[in-house]
Amino acid sequence: MLDLAPPPPADYWQNGDWQGVPDSTQVDKQRVLFAKHDGDNYVGLAILLPDWQRSGQLWQLTRDLGRLGFDTLLLLPSPQQSELDPAAEKKQQTIDDFRKQFATRISKLGDAKLQEGGFKLLLAQGTSAAWAANLIASEQLPAPDALVLLDGFFPNQQSNQTLAKQVAQASVPTLDLYQEEGSSWPLLAAEARRHESRRSHKLNYRPYALMDLQETPGRIQGWLTHLGWI
Repeated sequence: MLDLAPPPPADYWQNGDWQGVPDSTQVDKQRVLFAKHDGDNYVGLAILLPDWQRSGQLWQLTRDLGRLGFDTLLLLPSPQQSELDPAAEKKQQTIDDFRKQFATRISKLGDAKLQEGGFKLLLAQGTSAAWAANLIASEQLPAPDALVLLDGFFPNQQSNQTLAKQVAQASVPTLDLYQEEGSSWPLLAAEARRHESRRSHKLNYRPYALMDLQETPGRIQGWLTHLGWI
């Protein structure tokens, strides 16, 4: 009887595709995309967490972030992040394992000594944004100096309500971007966060509806100027 090889990890094919990309590199054995800041003005490190199958969309922001003075690292997403729901009681062990793994992967990127000093910006999209905010709130992930959420959501209303309370209570400055013509889950989740943040009088929270994703760099730049980073 033949021994069957174990199935490849879920990110095997995507990881393989990245290896030929000029911008791809490895940080602590993780395949990532890296872009260096332009010129002499170094502001800090931006860690990008795309939603599953949205890496190219988020990678387009690196040119603008580089002009602002950010080195950028983009972390390979996992299909689990869009499949798991933190409220699913029957899958708690799988969820706990994923949370630990995701937090470790992000932390290792944050610890990468690409350049000394500067701010740490976490820019996360879709379910990556929801999980990252959830991990920061539960202190499984060290809080960055600032957090940008882009269409952040869980595909479950109860989980989105819990997330809204976590974002409202967190001390990390948060820019909450969402597409005005987006799908229902991100819009419902964004509305819940706006409501909770108003109710909690969260001072360092700024929501903004995007007419187009191309507005994203300008909104980030304006917000970072407001924070005094640039």
